[in-house]
Amino acid sequence: MSDHLFLGVLGEDLSCEYLVRHNYEIRERNVRFKHDEIDIIAYDQVEKMIVFVEVKTRTRSSVAYPIETAVGNVKRHRLRRAISHWVALHDYDGPGRIDIICVAKDRVEKHLKDIGSDFF
Repeated sequence: MSDHLFLGVLGEDLSCEYLVRHNYEIRERNVRFKHDEIDIIAYDQVEKMIVFVEVKTRTRSSVAYPIETAVGNVKRHRLRRAISHWVALHDYDGPGRIDIICVAKDRVEKHLKDIGSDFF
């Protein structure tokens, strides 16, 4: 496995552990629809909603490259398209949101909740 793929898997594993510790139930991982992917689908047991999680993993933190810029318009479009497919496939009409988790230095550095889930 190449270094960047290994880093991505490590980030997703750490994100899942983090989510479970914070009362989320992991439902699915690496859900693909052609070229679109949802890294993690979880259920927030406190807020009672599905959460679609994009994981960004870096080898180190950088003030010059904040997480808010890590998911650009193209990635957001592909993520929303994947979510649309998932929602249709599961006939889901409940509440949901899109989160980003940033992993650096082998730990979750930031968890941004609801980055624009006007999809629902």
